[in-house]
Amino acid sequence: MLSIADWKHAQRPNYDTNKDKVFPYSECPYLGEYCLVKIPPSLNRLIEHVDYWGEGRIVHEHGISGFPDCYNVNHVYQLVSNGPDRGKKIPNRIPVINYTNCDTSGYIKDNSVITVTIMGAPINNSCSADIARMISPDQGKVVAYGYNTSSADIRNLTTDLKMKDLFLCPSYTLPSDLQGLTLFDSHLAFLNLSMLKDQIYQNVTEANYDTAVNLTKSMDTQGGYEAIIEVVTKLLRTGSTNVMAFAYKLWNSGGDEIVRNCFPGAIQSILKTEVVTIVNNQFQQALKLDANLDSYNDRLAWGDKSDKTSKRVNWKFIPIWENNNVVFKIYNLDCNMYLKLDVNTDSYGDRQAWGSSNDNETRHKFYVEPSKKGETLIFRIINYEYNQALKLDVNVDSYGDRLLWGDNGDPHGTYTALDWVIAENN
Repeated sequence: MLSIADWKHAQRPNYDTNKDKVFPYSECPYLGEYCLVKIPPSLNRLIEHVDYWGEGRIVHEHGISGFPDCYNVNHVYQLVSNGPDRGKKIPNRIPVINYTNCDTSGYIKDNSVITVTIMGAPINNSCSADIARMISPDQGKVVAYGYNTSSADIRNLTTDLKMKDLFLCPSYTLPSDLQGLTLFDSHLAFLNLSMLKDQIYQNVTEANYDTAVNLTKSMDTQGGYEAIIEVVTKLLRTGSTNVMAFAYKLWNSGGDEIVRNCFPGAIQSILKTEVVTIVNNQFQQALKLDANLDSYNDRLAWGDKSDKTSKRVNWKFIPIWENNNVVFKIYNLDCNMYLKLDVNTDSYGDRQAWGSSNDNETRHKFYVEPSKKGETLIFRIINYEYNQALKLDVNVDSYGDRLLWGDNGDPHGTYTALDWVIAENN
């Protein structure tokens, strides 16, 4: 049982292993209020690190725990429990009344801590609320060591930190100063929106879609949605080829509401398999199939001089998930045909595009890659088998229409004839 007598007679904290943070809470008896200046002393400063239920750095035979350079929140009479400093006062201690009455607001200012850590100890509602109170919403992170994501402790933290727009990021790699605690083999991190945006962007660009999706789905607040929109915009402006796969995975794993709120309408129309027009951005001609069949019962694909509304220019994108990416079959409603590229090339290495009644070859599949150019959302439509992006011919026929080709060049290059605009067409 913890007592004031034991605490008063205990040895001073070890400030050889641990850094003395100057504010003398560790060695003052707790009388309800210390009447000391709150930390941080300046409005322009933040506290680097608070370890909740911490006892300072402990190195003993069972493992390493604690940190040598932080404030340690703990019970008013708690002493170091293990290691060579066992029985000494806790370094840089900030007291709470007991384990179910956690309130450090007399010592730590609101929104003033960059990092809060907690290791293995119970996180009741009072403890969780105090952690959420002190953490900086703009720069803060909370790291919990040795907990299961489904535990009541983590549920408490999730609920309280969500109100500060800090969300759980289970795959977060700890910075070096928070590593090396061998007493615990797992950690869970709650990150601020700025850090979360970096995490989502990195995971999408590295095609770690499940991680990106799980993180994104947890960010179901207004602030979270605004952060997701910023990430999507950045992905589009930097030309990431993984945006559509990310959107597809969200759409098909319970995150469809996020797609509706955070992704451009054209991407939503594609994933909903809505009827759309596919218009070349350079020539402003909509994709259609020829009225006539060739000897194989296929139809040439064209850009139409003027038609952007009839059934002839109605298409649907049919998604298929394979090889950790989404590809599409492009289906024409008027002719009941699927777009493909020819097996043969012309003298430039380009391939004509056709509509066919079958859809069973890899040349019927296309990557659909959106990006932002200025304020325009454009798409590159790249054949899966031949890695050729669709374009319209620079020449017109007697009707002013242009043939559709697969271009024998860099599908991600600067050639503007490869740019398409996709819009809902009801």
